[in-house]
Amino acid sequence: MYNLKRIRFATVVLLCLGNIYHSWAQTETADVNDIDQIIAWGNDGVTKKIIFPEGVYKFSKTMTFVNDGLILEGSGKNKTILQLTSKKGALIDAKGNNYRISDLTLDGGKNQKSWGNTIFRFNKSKGHQFKNVEFTNSLWNAITAITAYATDGLVLKNCIFSNIEFMPVQIFNRNTNKRGGEVVLSVDKVLIDGCIFKEGYKTAISSDNGNDREDSGDGTGRRYTESTSLNGSIIENCTFEKSKQFHIAMVQSKDVIIRRNTFAGMTDDAGGGCQPIHMEQFTQNIEIYNNTFSMSNTVSRPYTYIHINGTEGHKRVTQSRPSDTYKTWTYNVYGSNERRANTKCAKTGHINKDCKRDVHAYGPRNIYIAGNTFNSSTKIAKYITINEGENIQIGTKKGGAIKLNNFMGGDANTKKISFGGNDEGTGDVLIKAGQNIVKTNVDILDVSFDKDPIRLQKPIVIEEENKASKNEVDKEETLFYPNPAKSTITLTTELTDYSVVILTVSGQVLKVLKSNKIPNKTIDISEFDPGIYVLIVKTKDGTKKSQKLIIDRSNKI
Repeated sequence: MYNLKRIRFATVVLLCLGNIYHSWAQTETADVNDIDQIIAWGNDGVTKKIIFPEGVYKFSKTMTFVNDGLILEGSGKNKTILQLTSKKGALIDAKGNNYRISDLTLDGGKNQKSWGNTIFRFNKSKGHQFKNVEFTNSLWNAITAITAYATDGLVLKNCIFSNIEFMPVQIFNRNTNKRGGEVVLSVDKVLIDGCIFKEGYKTAISSDNGNDREDSGDGTGRRYTESTSLNGSIIENCTFEKSKQFHIAMVQSKDVIIRRNTFAGMTDDAGGGCQPIHMEQFTQNIEIYNNTFSMSNTVSRPYTYIHINGTEGHKRVTQSRPSDTYKTWTYNVYGSNERRANTKCAKTGHINKDCKRDVHAYGPRNIYIAGNTFNSSTKIAKYITINEGENIQIGTKKGGAIKLNNFMGGDANTKKISFGGNDEGTGDVLIKAGQNIVKTNVDILDVSFDKDPIRLQKPIVIEEENKASKNEVDKEETLFYPNPAKSTITLTTELTDYSVVILTVSGQVLKVLKSNKIPNKTIDISEFDPGIYVLIVKTKDGTKKSQKLIIDRSNKI
């Protein structure tokens, strides 16, 4: 009898626990004939998962959901279709966080009510993930946040974007004044992996970062000079069919990796100023690896594959007076040029006449372009153009590993790469040898405004095959081994009184050693970053012998 009571009690407890769990994490199955119930589940505070059997679910109103952690699971793309059937701002308006949406089609029905409307909207929410989802039929966008906010933590895996006429993915649209002037310096990491962007869009992925500032309506000092970090966001393994403007476009962005993608170039009816990758203003810490770029010979005009600009700041600076008087310049606020403020006083630059401009800070920094294939085309103006940049590595990955690009086509007279700007230009550039690039392929604009071109202090180095430095290396012989090396090298000389000098390829002396300071003729090179250097052995009588030193810490050696 006692055992029977215990069994009954345990059964009651289990039933209660089951009911409690059901209320905590409720799963529902949608009915194509009961759309209102679907919307109600997404707002009841308890539903965590809605299963959508195969069928077309027609929504005449926006699905506004507030539940956190909501899962929407279909039966497969083009089998489960959630379709917008009347003019609205979005098909799904996500106010809750961390949604997981998979195996279905989100169909905007070309029913976007006004400019910038979308299929899925982050409404001050974060962490939404999509897997095996097709976004289709939008007059404007597919995924955006509400104006002035970002799609923090967005994950897209194996998704398709078709019949999207403007932007399939807009990571950020700054409009600072519409979020009360809040400065946003960081966006949660975004991952876009294995997606297909079907032809018909204008810009596939946009991240218009930064922090605008409006004051009296005259546009004075409008842009706060600061990048927004995307925290290592990754765009990888994607196929970008032809674009009407850009495949990827970013403004005031930093900390982004773009790798293993295929870029098909522009449509035949694309306008001017288009590129597969377009970046501008405060672009920092960008890694572009192992992508394939193509451009049809039938496009209407020549285009560039990668363009990273940094001159917008200078375009807003008047040159009507000598440059040495710029300290006294003030804003011309009504439709004319305006002086941009230094980052240290940007918030008061429109009223503080002592705030000095810092135009060159607009330029790109730390750009790594390696392992890419740039296909030849009769309609390529240049493969890469960069303005006002510093630390531009072409053929070297971040961290120093050498990964050569393949710039296909052209000859020694083809201008493939251009470095310039309107202020101080571009400097601190290394183009590795072996990429089908010679010095005559590189166009270096002789720009200067307040200072000499930055390249005079930070050279543009274009390595040539079998030649490390035109000033130091005339004839190489084996002076040490191994080469390439990782951490140490051993000299081959039989001399006893000599000195060794290690230089950069541009001639900067990095290390000088006397023979009595070189035990066993072995030199520690672990302090140097991977790359190419010049080693010179000087004898007592002044004779010099030189050899190119390659430091490579990848697993290839």
